[in-house]
Amino acid sequence: MYKTYHAQAKEESPRPPVKWAGGKSQLIPRFEQLFPKREYTLYVEPFVGGGAVFFHLLPPRAVLIDSNDELINFYLVVRDNLEALLQDLRRHENTAEYYYRIRALEPGQLTPVERASRFLYLNKTGYNGLWRVNSRGQHNVPFGRYKNPKIVDEPNFRLVSGALKRAEIICDDFSRVLDCADRGAFVYL
Repeated sequence: MYKTYHAQAKEESPRPPVKWAGGKSQLIPRFEQLFPKREYTLYVEPFVGGGAVFFHLLPPRAVLIDSNDELINFYLVVRDNLEALLQDLRRHENTAEYYYRIRALEPGQLTPVERASRFLYLNKTGYNGLWRVNSRGQHNVPFGRYKNPKIVDEPNFRLVSGALKRAEIICDDFSRVLDCADRGAFVYL
């Protein structure tokens, strides 16, 4: 049996590394009173998105699930290959011409690091941080025209990477939670 733990951050909490529609960062103070007061053995989040609650709670054992394969690839690369990702992120430019060139790349033809770098670049420089795809699965958000988007936030990425090392990260739909949520787990929906 796993050790139980309380949902209470004991270290510096990372901020969600991506902008995400429906993100809960601003609601954390209101949610705080709703989080379990008792100990739990596992944290499970079947719609991880930006991960605001996970990054706030910093549970020592978690299962994070999302059906967005670009998002899940990004989290896996941040967890397992951060140095290569940081190096690749530094090459990006904040221009419309460059944005549309990167957006047009076929993710399936890129390495996992290049895909993660592309994903974050498009997330940070695309209009309103949206991640939207068309019927062919192609990202179709227009350039956002931000003056100085923070694409490489190395100190936060290091905290994010450390937090993700405690998590099993799964690309699947929400029903996968049924395979993970044993008695004593905290499932955040």
